[in-house]
Amino acid sequence: MKKFIFLFLLVLTISGCSNVEKAEYLSINKSELKSSYDSSDYDKLTDDLKTNTIFLAGEMHGIKENYTLRLNLIKFLRENADVKYYLAEMGYSSSFYINRYLSTGDEKYLFLVTNSIVGSYDYSLEDVEFWRSLYKYNNSLPEKEKIKVIGLDLEHQYWISIIHLNDILRNKDLGSDMTEVLENLNRLSSYICPDMNNTENILKNTQGIKILYLKKITESINTDLRKRKFLYKKILSKDEFRDLELTLSNSSDTARIYSNTGNSRYFNCEREKSIYNNFLKVYGKLGSGKYFGQWGGFHILQKSRSDEDSFASYLNLKDSPVRKKVVSIKFVYDNNKHKSTNRKLLNAFKEYSSSKFTLYKLKNFNSIGESPCPINDYDPSDITEYFQYGILIRNPKKVTAL
Repeated sequence: MKKFIFLFLLVLTISGCSNVEKAEYLSINKSELKSSYDSSDYDKLTDDLKTNTIFLAGEMHGIKENYTLRLNLIKFLRENADVKYYLAEMGYSSSFYINRYLSTGDEKYLFLVTNSIVGSYDYSLEDVEFWRSLYKYNNSLPEKEKIKVIGLDLEHQYWISIIHLNDILRNKDLGSDMTEVLENLNRLSSYICPDMNNTENILKNTQGIKILYLKKITESINTDLRKRKFLYKKILSKDEFRDLELTLSNSSDTARIYSNTGNSRYFNCEREKSIYNNFLKVYGKLGSGKYFGQWGGFHILQKSRSDEDSFASYLNLKDSPVRKKVVSIKFVYDNNKHKSTNRKLLNAFKEYSSSKFTLYKLKNFNSIGESPCPINDYDPSDITEYFQYGILIRNPKKVTAL
């Protein structure tokens, strides 16, 4: 009888421990985040800092709190993982002018980009204040430690590429064969942006500027560059030549992909490929640094979904230089107005959260349930195949339109 009672208690104890482990996993593997930056809030990320190269956060656009987390993650990853590059969801030329703002403090460069995105989620007070905060933060750092912004996306505001190409090639002597091309480029750029100090009405100036103009200019310069690469390298500085190549490549992709906007599947698939290829080009020129980016939620998913590849899933391809060195952090919003990618995940996060922001480490997420937590209703995969961390945002607010 005593033996039976002992065995019964033993089984009960083991079973109880198992349930406690499942029930308390998130409570143990979480960190409450303050709105103001505190490095210790993000210590749950520490185990992944040394062995990984790319850190990606996935947001739902148009949410005010995204910008608080973006700046805090940049600070933490720069200070603890030596991240120096911010991969932005914008075109390369747009990031060129953002970097000019960050290096000079002259807001005409910031507003060239901002005034070109009127009507988008990023056209907001929070977006402007984020860049101003990053400028101030950079000013507190030594030159070699400052954050550089790298745009990997298509140049959706394609006229910025036209302005950028003109900035690179203006007053450059490329011979009589290119005189007409450069004159047309300068004329077009001047029409779009007659005064860099006043870009408030830039969208009105671009209404008659079709993407076909960018395509023709890009093709002309590319053709000449292939024939006389030595001349361009001689005339341009190293940075100018790098910017020219990256801008031409991105402009070509933008013109090609935007020519078929009627096919959304084609557009989305080609866009993700272009983002990844742009990363490979940048990575090849900058070397093995560390990078952080905050993008729309789909871009940071590390596994293909419904046969659609994402930027992050490309990063984990066999021939990728950063394969298995990618960490994804998914933002989850607790508000009925915002759809969640996964109700089970949201409910689990809410149960163990008591603050505005809560960071969860999900590497062993299956230990809190009997079956994998899917990314959505039709995918039975373990959610950690898509992202490894989650941040719950309670009562998110819309951005403030300018």
